Formats: sequence, structure tokens, C-alpha cells
Amino acid sequence: MVLLGFALGAQPIGDNSMFVHIRTGVDITNGLGIPRRDPYSFTAAGTRWVVQSWLPATLYGLARQVGGDGLLLLLQGALTASLAYLVFRLARRAGSTLRTTGAAVAALAIGGPFWSPRPLLFGLLCLGLTIVVVTEERAPWLLVPIVWVWVSSHGSFPLGGLWLVLVAVGAGLDRGQLWTEQARRLAWFVGGLVLASINPLGPRLLLFPLVIGDRSESFRDITEWRSPNFQSPLGLVSLAGLVVVVGILSRRRLPWEVALPLVGFMGLGLLALRNLAPLSLVAASGVGLALSDRPSPSPSSEPVAEQTRTRWGRADRFVTALTVAAAVFVGVDAASAPALDLSTYPRSVVIQGESSGVLAVGRRVAVQDVVGCYLILRRGRAAGVFVDDRYDMYPVEVSRDYRTLLRAQPGAAEVLDRRGIDTVLWDRGQPLVPLLLAGGWREDIGDKRWVVLTRPGTWPPQS
Repeated sequence: MVLLGFALGAQPIGDNSMFVHIRTGVDITNGLGIPRRDPYSFTAAGTRWVVQSWLPATLYGLARQVGGDGLLLLLQGALTASLAYLVFRLARRAGSTLRTTGAAVAALAIGGPFWSPRPLLFGLLCLGLTIVVVTEERAPWLLVPIVWVWVSSHGSFPLGGLWLVLVAVGAGLDRGQLWTEQARRLAWFVGGLVLASINPLGPRLLLFPLVIGDRSESFRDITEWRSPNFQSPLGLVSLAGLVVVVGILSRRRLPWEVALPLVGFMGLGLLALRNLAPLSLVAASGVGLALSDRPSPSPSSEPVAEQTRTRWGRADRFVTALTVAAAVFVGVDAASAPALDLSTYPRSVVIQGESSGVLAVGRRVAVQDVVGCYLILRRGRAAGVFVDDRYDMYPVEVSRDYRTLLRAQPGAAEVLDRRGIDTVLWDRGQPLVPLLLAGGWREDIGDKRWVVLTRPGTWPPQS
């Protein structure tokens, strides 16, 4: 399972969001500090920006500084390997190796395909560790450092609080009392949130989820904030995992302490694609308990190590050696391949445009959000993009202007005029391109997918 997780993560990085995190980390480690205001765009330059993922970004910058993009790739593989281990560990309530493996694979299928190479992985690790601390009855104070890292890594930390609330409510229903051990652990989690306000950016990190709520309009068109599409290849894998998990859970009655979090997180997963990833961790523990051969499964159990302690035989050592060798092979192969996958980005078009001057640094160019992320990675603080995917930072009016261009709605030309944009780098399959061509704009550079259009009479510059 760990090797499978490593192989999932040690893939060339092509996620556009990750590009911005890498660049931010490079800037931090180069002595520019954690940005407090946007340094990458011309539409929101100077706007207050809370870098929620400052801690992972710093690690990305250090990894790139020490070992280049190859070490960055290995870091991603290590994170997903750790997640796969946590899924398997949480599923070990099933008892036997076979049942544990079945529970872990089913849970992994739900969210594993959506373990994107970005700070989300740190948030998922913190959620998994939170579940381990609670279900294995570890020292509750361990939740405090976990929460601190979580708040400084990703804005998903409210999911940990939600999970603990559901567990505490379920434990109260099971035991018929209000103050339970799980309620006490929830109090430790809240204490961790208080301590987490001590960080380079202060209490503003704790308010980050509220910022997203205020700009919900800007998130409507983002795929991961929509309900899952189970007709896509990855969606089909996730749907298969969901079907298997629901089938397993229906075989016996589970305590409220387990059932409530499962129902709650399944509902969240059906509401938004981004919530399927944490559902893997929540489901692993519940499915493992449902597959247990104990007559009356209970969430409180003896330590996992006692359940699974077996004699370490020659076959175990042999299989372990093979697994380690395979991991080394996968790691070397990953490190020797290009760490960044730029195949879907307009790399050649940008190079040509920079050489000719039409895409020179300093020109106001309208680009799609994914291209904006690529330009930030490429140019750093000289990017001056129209927009990228930091929708939590951009003013709502910028997001509205971008949506108008993306959909080629009435007023698209007015947006370009008002923003002082004479050059557009766009996907030629999008409706904005024929609209501008019909309006007299000229194609200067392009390939099969991307095209650079310039306003008539603005390029080449007149002497």
C-alpha cells in the first residue's frame, strides 16, 4: 500500500495550483519573505493575500533549492506514501490482513485519484493523524501540534473539527452522556486552534475559511468545488470505491460514533469533488470496523499493535526486501524523469512571444487562470498576470471580468478596454477567440491549441 501511494505521488507535476505554491516557496527561501500582498498580478497587485499554505510552500522552496525539481517530486511521493500508510493503518480494525487490505483498497479508491500534488496532501495527513489519535486512543495533547501544522498548511482544518464534533455527538448518543472521552479530545483540538494563531501570519490563518465563504461566487466555475462527475475515468474509480464501501457498511450496524462521521463526509463528498479525498481516510476506519470479525464492533478497542502482532518470518522479510527494492526503483525512475509536466501549457508559444516582444514582461496580457499559474512559475514576481487560480485573493470584480472573458459574454470587449489589455493568450477552442477575430483582432503566434491575439493597430509598435 505504501509503494502504491508512493507511485501515485511520484508523477510529473502538472497541477497549475502547485506552480504558484512552488514559486511562492522559491521566493520565501530566496529571502523575499512570505508575501502579505499580491506580487504576481496586475489586476490585484497589492491586494492583501493570506498565504494559507506558507509552511508547505517553504518546504517546496527548500526542496527545490537543495535537490532541484527531482527532490520536490520525491517529496510528493513521500506524502502520498504516508497517506496510503494511514489509510491501511486506519483499516486495520478489520483484523485479518485480507480484510484490512480489502477495506484499505476500497477506501483508497474513493479519494486516492484526487490526491493532487499540492498542500492539500498536508491537510489530508493531518486529518489522518487526527483520526489515528482518536480511534487508537493516543494521548490527546498530540492533537495540538497536528492542528498547528494543519492551520499553517491548508485551509481544510475545519474538516478536522467537523469530524471530531460528529464523533463526539455520536459517542454521546452511544453512551447516553454529554461529556465523553471524545468530547475531551474535541476540546484539545480547539486548544490546538488557539495555539495555531501563533504563526508568521497571525490569527488571519484561522479566518481563511470565512474568506472563501465571502467569495463563494468566484468558486462556482471551479471543477473541484462542483459535485463529482462519476462519468470520467477517475470518477468511475471513485464511484466503484463508494459502491463497495456502502455495501460493506450495510452488512452490520455501526455505533453512532462511527456512523455519523461517515454519513457526514459522504454527503460532503457528493456536494464537492474536493471532499472525496478526505472521505478516503474517514471511510477507511469505518469500513475496517464493519469488516471486523468481532461480534459487536466498537470504536474503542485495544491498541492496533496488539491486534496485528504476528511472528516475523522469513517470507515477511523476503517480501519486505522486494517491496523496498521496488520503491527504490520507482524513486530512481521518478527522479530521473522530468519533474514538471508542462505538456498542456503554452510553453513554446510563450517562448516565441517573449522573443518577439508580443508577450514581453510588462505587457498587459489576458490569460486563462491555468496559464497565469504557469507564467507565475516561469517569471516569478515579474509575471504580472491577468488572473490565476488564487480565487480566495482576487477581488470579486476581477473574477467577474475573467468569467465574462471565459464565456465570451456581452461586455468582453469592454473588459479588455477597461483593463488596458491589447494582447490575449487564450485556448483557441474557447469562444473568446472567434469573437475577437470577428472584431478585427489579429493572430500573431499560435499552435494547435494556443493562440496569441493582438488588438488592431497595437502590434508591432509604431515608430
